[in-house]
Amino acid sequence: MENAMINFKPKIPAMLGALAVLTAGAAHAELLEYTFKAPDGTQRSLTPNANYANPTGNISFALSAGIDRKVKISVLRSDGTVVSTATSHLLGATDRITVGGKSYYGAELQLPAPVGGAYTIRAEILASDGSTVQTDEYPFTVDVTSPTYSSLAPVYGGYGQVISGDVWKLGLGGSQDNAFLLSGISDESPIKGVKAKLYRQDGSLYKDVSVNYDDANGQARQSYQSGFFPASDLDEVFTLQFEISDSAGNSYLTPRQKVMFDNIANAPSAPFGVYDPSSTNNLGPGLTGFVAYTEGMTVKTNPIKLAWRVPRDNWHEYREGGINMTNALGEMSKVGEDASYVYLVTTVPYGNTDGNYWRWVNFGQWGGGGIAYNLTLSPLAPKSPRLLGVDYNYSDIGWSSFYRYWVNNSVLPVTVSSIRVKVEPRPYVQTAVHRGSCEIPVGQDSCVIANSFTMAKGTTGYVHDNATVFNPDKSLRSNPLWAEVNWNDQHYPQLSQQYDQNSKVFTLFVNQPGRGAYFDRLRLRSAWIEDSKGNKLSPTGGLIANNWENYTYQWDLKTLPEGQYSLVAAAEEMHGPLTRQPMFQITSDRTAPTMTLSVADGAAIQTLDDVVITLADAIDPSPKLTSIALVGGPANDKVQLSWREESKGRFRLEYPVMFPSLKEGESYTLTVSGEDAQGNSVQKAVGFEYKPRQVMLADGMDGKVMVPAVTHEFVHADGKRIIETKPLTLSDGAVVTGSYDVFATLRSDAKVPLVVNGVRIEPGQTMGIMSQHDFGASGGRLSIPVKPAVPDVVGSSSLLVMTSAPNSPILVVDINTWKGMAKLSAESWTIRQVIDPVKIYALPESGVPCRFTTKEDVAMAADPIRDPVCLLQWDRTPDEAEQTTQDNNGMKVAGLVGQAVSIGEQPVEYSLYLFSGDGSKVKVGSGSQNLTVTTAYGSVGYTPIDDIAQVNRVIEDFDVNFKQSKGPDCSITLSADRAKKRGREQGCW
Repeated sequence: MENAMINFKPKIPAMLGALAVLTAGAAHAELLEYTFKAPDGTQRSLTPNANYANPTGNISFALSAGIDRKVKISVLRSDGTVVSTATSHLLGATDRITVGGKSYYGAELQLPAPVGGAYTIRAEILASDGSTVQTDEYPFTVDVTSPTYSSLAPVYGGYGQVISGDVWKLGLGGSQDNAFLLSGISDESPIKGVKAKLYRQDGSLYKDVSVNYDDANGQARQSYQSGFFPASDLDEVFTLQFEISDSAGNSYLTPRQKVMFDNIANAPSAPFGVYDPSSTNNLGPGLTGFVAYTEGMTVKTNPIKLAWRVPRDNWHEYREGGINMTNALGEMSKVGEDASYVYLVTTVPYGNTDGNYWRWVNFGQWGGGGIAYNLTLSPLAPKSPRLLGVDYNYSDIGWSSFYRYWVNNSVLPVTVSSIRVKVEPRPYVQTAVHRGSCEIPVGQDSCVIANSFTMAKGTTGYVHDNATVFNPDKSLRSNPLWAEVNWNDQHYPQLSQQYDQNSKVFTLFVNQPGRGAYFDRLRLRSAWIEDSKGNKLSPTGGLIANNWENYTYQWDLKTLPEGQYSLVAAAEEMHGPLTRQPMFQITSDRTAPTMTLSVADGAAIQTLDDVVITLADAIDPSPKLTSIALVGGPANDKVQLSWREESKGRFRLEYPVMFPSLKEGESYTLTVSGEDAQGNSVQKAVGFEYKPRQVMLADGMDGKVMVPAVTHEFVHADGKRIIETKPLTLSDGAVVTGSYDVFATLRSDAKVPLVVNGVRIEPGQTMGIMSQHDFGASGGRLSIPVKPAVPDVVGSSSLLVMTSAPNSPILVVDINTWKGMAKLSAESWTIRQVIDPVKIYALPESGVPCRFTTKEDVAMAADPIRDPVCLLQWDRTPDEAEQTTQDNNGMKVAGLVGQAVSIGEQPVEYSLYLFSGDGSKVKVGSGSQNLTVTTAYGSVGYTPIDDIAQVNRVIEDFDVNFKQSKGPDCSITLSADRAKKRGREQGCW
C-alpha cells in the first residue's frame, strides 16, 4: 500500500557537503581564487564558486587575463548597486601570478570585506581603453557569525544513568541506541558538518569523528552504544565537546562536558558453589551446606540453589560502577561478605537461565552479563518442564512458528485463531501459559490455547507475550519463549525534498513515525528514486544521515543515465508501508560537449588570434570552458591562459608571452577543457609551432650579438646601442606609432642574466624595460642597451623583446658573451739564456671573436660588437724581449721576440682591452704563461784539430788549433768588449 503524502521544500539546499566531490564546478578563468583572514585569524583561500565566506579586513582577489588587458573586481549588493570595486594596471609580460601551483597572467586586487549578507562578485577583463571584454559573476555570501545550538544531552537514559549536572555518568542502557543529541543547531549559512571530540582524563584526544547531521531538524546525533568510548568501568572522567562548522568557515566549540562511562561488568562466568542438602561444608560466609562448583557435577535439588562470589570492589554497594544481580525466578540474597568478596545465593528452576528473569546488572544498563552453568540434574530430583516451541494458526499460511518478524502490510488483515504449545512429556500435568492457558496431560506433548487476534489494515502492533510451562504447584517452570510477531500499516514514511538546480543535487528528508518500536524493528528499510513507471534509478548517492526517526538521503542527478525522466521519490518502512512523492521532470545529459579548435595539429601560426575555440552541446545552451593550458616552446614554459567569449560558444585566447619556435623541438601544446551544466567534460589538445612576425636588427645581423663578458654597457662605433631594430610594422605593413610599453623576457635556459635598458632580468623572468615608449618619435624603432649582469660568465642568452602594441612583431636576439683570452704559442717554452731566441705569438682563443692588435688607434677605430679588435698589451715580458707584429698565414700576429738572460721562471703576462664606441677603454681579459730560462753553461764546446796527446819537450814547436764540437755556431774572441757587441748583434761570440 502506498501513501501519497507530499511535503515539498523549495528552499536552497543546505546539505551538499556529502556530494561536494561530485558537484563542485570548475572556476572561470577570470577569478581564480580569493583570500582573506577569517575571524579566528587563519588565512583562507577559496575558489570563486565557494559562495559562502567569513572574511575580515581586506579580501585579495586573484584574477587572470592576457597581456595588454586590465582586470576589474566588484562586489555588488542584491539590488545591483556597487559596494566596492578595484581595477588593475594594464597587464604586461611581468604580471605572472601563481594559484594552485599553476601560473597565470593576471593581478591581485584588494577590496574591503563587506558586512554580513548576500552579494555578487563581478569579475571583468577590460581592454586597454577600459571597455569590457569578458564578465563573470559569482554568488558571494558573507557570514562571520558562528553557528549556535540550543541543547546537548544524552538520549534514552534510565537504569540509573546520570544525564545532568557537571558530570554525566552513562552506561549501555537498554535496547535503544544510546546517543548524544545536539539540538537547535542554527546558522545564517548552511551547516557544513558537526564533529564529536572525546578527550581522555589525561587530556589526550581519543575520538574526533564526524557526526550524522539532520539538516531538516537542526540536530546532530552521535551514538555511544559502542565504539565511541574506550573500555571503561566508570573509573575515568572523559571530556566531551562538539564542533559545529558552517559553509562560510565559522565554527563553534561547545562547552566542555565531563562524562563517565561504564561498559565493563566483569561478572562471574560460573557459580562459586552448589547447595548439597547432605553436606555440612561451609564454603564461605553464609554458605553452609554448599560445595564448590565444578563443571558437569550433579545437583541434587530442583529448584537448584547456587552460590556466587563477587569481588567486593565490583559490587554496586561499594562502588558505583560495580554490578548487581536480579532474579525473578526465585531467591537472590546477599548472605555474607569478607574483606575481599561478597557472597550471594540464588534459587531457580533447573535449566532456566533466561536473562529476562535472571541476569547480572551493570551500572546504567538493563543487563551486564548472562547466567551460565554446567550441571547434571540428579535422577532423584524432579524434572522441570521443557518448552519446545509455540505455533500460531494464521489465516493466510496456517500453522507456523510464532517467530514471524515483519509481517508485510500487503498480506493484512491476518488473523491468528488458536495457539499450539509443544513440550517434552512429563509424568505430571503441565500447564502452558501464553495469551491464555491449556493443560497438557501426563505423558502428552502439546495442547492448544483458545485465543485469537487480528492484525488489521491501518494498524500497527507487536505480539511479544511470554510462553512458559509450569508443573502443577508452579514450583518448577520451563525455559520461556517470546512471541515475535509485528506488523505496521499505520506509520508511513513522510517525505520532504530539496533540489539545487545548479549542482543537480537532490536531497530527500524522510521522517519515519514510530521509529524504534518493537526493539527497532519498526524503522525505515530504504529510500530511492524511480521513474514514473516505477523503475528504480541508481544515481550516485544514498543515505548521508540517520537521526533516529529522521533520515537524510542525497543523490547527484548528474549521474543519471542519459534521457528524460519524470522523477518520483520513494521510501519504504520495514513492514512494507511505502510512500511515493512526485519530484519533477529532468533531462539527464551524459554526452560531453563538442569542441573544435581552428588550428590543425602541427600547424604553424603567426598569432594566437589564429586560434578559435568553439563549444556546443545538444542539451546545455551555454557550455563553458574550464581551463586552457599552454605548454612548451623553447623554454618549455607552462602557463594557464584566460579567454574571452566573443559570441555564443565561440572563444578566443588572451595573450601570453611566447617565444617563437625557431628550431625542431620548440613547438607548443595547447590543451583546452570544457564542460556542460551536467559536468560532462571534453578536452582537446593541439600542437603547433609559433612563428610570429619578427622584426630584424637594423645592422642586418642574423639575430646573434657578441658582447664581452663584462658588466660594461658597450655602444657601437657610431654611438648606437647594441640593439637597434628596423621599424616595427603591423600585419598590414603600417609602421607602429603611438606609445606602448616594451617588455623583455630572458628565456629560462639562458646562461647569463642580463641588464636590459637598466633593468636586470634573470633567466625565465619577464620585465618591463620601457614604459610608454613613443614609437612615433623613434620612427617605429627600438634602441636598447644591453650588458651582462654578472662578469666572466660565457654563454648564450636568448632575449625576447615585445611591445604591448596589438599584433606587433617581436624581436628575438641571442646575446652571446665571450671572455677575452689569448692563446700564447712559442717555439719552446724552455730556452737557454742568451743562446736561444725568444719567439712568442698571441692568437685569439677559440670562441673569442676579436682580432688582436698592439696599436691603440687600430683598436679604437673598430666596432666593438660587429667587428671587435682587442688591444693586446704585454704587462710582463722576458728581460731582453720586444713586442712585434708579424705575418702568420696572411694575418698580422702580435708577439714578442728577443732573448732572455735571467735564469729561472720569467712570466709572460698580457691584458686585452676593447674600446666602446664612446671611447671608453674596457679590460675584457688577461692571461699569463711562464717561460723557463736555463743556464747557457756547457752549451758551446771546442776540441783540438790535431792530436796533441804526445809532443817532445823543447825540441818541437807547440801549435794547437781548435774547432767547435757542439752548441750553436759561435765565433771566438779574446776581447770581452767585442764579444758583447757581437753577442747583441748575432747572439753568440
